[in-house]
Amino acid sequence: MNKKYIITEFNNMLCGFLMEDGKAKEIRCYDEESILGNIYVGRVSNIVKNINSAFIDIKKGLSCYYPLEEYIGDRLKIGDLLTVQINKEPIKTKQPSVTTKLSLTGEYVVVHQDDTIGVSTKIKDNSKRDELKVVFDKAIRDFQVQQKCKDITYGGIIRTKAEDVSPETIYNETIKILCNLDEIIYKSNYATAYSCMYEKMPSYLQDIESMTGNNASKSEIKKDDYVESSDSFEILTDLEHVIAKCQEYNVPAPRLYDDAMISMRALFNLDTIIEKALNKRVYLKSGAYLIIEHTEAMTVIDVNSGKAIKGNNKEDKLFAINVEAADEIARQLRLRNISGMIIVDFISMNNSYNEEQLLKALRNAVYDDSVLTTVVDITKLGLVEMTRKRIRKPLYEVMKKGQ
Repeated sequence: MNKKYIITEFNNMLCGFLMEDGKAKEIRCYDEESILGNIYVGRVSNIVKNINSAFIDIKKGLSCYYPLEEYIGDRLKIGDLLTVQINKEPIKTKQPSVTTKLSLTGEYVVVHQDDTIGVSTKIKDNSKRDELKVVFDKAIRDFQVQQKCKDITYGGIIRTKAEDVSPETIYNETIKILCNLDEIIYKSNYATAYSCMYEKMPSYLQDIESMTGNNASKSEIKKDDYVESSDSFEILTDLEHVIAKCQEYNVPAPRLYDDAMISMRALFNLDTIIEKALNKRVYLKSGAYLIIEHTEAMTVIDVNSGKAIKGNNKEDKLFAINVEAADEIARQLRLRNISGMIIVDFISMNNSYNEEQLLKALRNAVYDDSVLTTVVDITKLGLVEMTRKRIRKPLYEVMKKGQ
């Protein structure tokens, strides 16, 4: 399988296209001013009791939403300083969200302010899960000797990729991240309002770093999602400033595309890929099609049979179309970065067994998504409920902003 990650500018934005055998699997648009993951010393500017929330300014003119159920301590007051981390970017009319449960992400583990230890659900071997927990727990206990913030308890999450590396690698990365997070929390106790205590590497560099297998990566994108040892994989860019930025951060640089005869956008048909990814109608090979509509509260996906239903065995054909649609829906969610609540109206079937098999097919289709995606159930009205974790802005919203 031939795989490429192509980085170029589109509508004055930096965009990355993950391609498999010429077909787009994912589009990432990078806001170089993104503050997602950054840690600040913020000042409480407002407390709204009827929604049990506070608003915290991380700099003048930028107020963030904070749920008060997270807060532990004396009663929070306007003017108080809190160390917070941006955990959701602003979406539409919503302000950025912050949390006081700080965390740092590595290639194999996530370390956070909480004494719980979790393991990726994708690691199925129970003995391996127990082994990884023991290593992680030992690292935390050993770190306590040098811990500066004695009143803080640390825990974390062991990521899927940890299954394939040595216990020593897990231990060393855990200690390193614990040191970094503890230092950030310690220094924030003496910092002034609006101080940025931690600034993440630009997202596109994180992705490049992760795809090239650098152990310092903090990206959601995991190399193993895309690159198997037998696969051909390449990262390309036609932007010299991306190469320069990689060198500045000591990240392996992509290959520079500099063919004067044809642009990279034209060679890989990127304009058409974007156009199709923004079109509300998606055609399937069978002749059926999807309609994808975005509302304020949710995304609605309607499966239409089109000209695909002909002849006998109608129930079997409906089932086949629905399964085909489930696979394409999983691809479109990732390609368009659709998140939040998702309702799917599949073609109605009479066989309850087929409905169960359809749900199973949909769950299998979304399993490899690097963003947590959950297929909930079928409602009494025959609609399938899904959720996809909201981390970044959806493609349609980003592109609208860039126009």
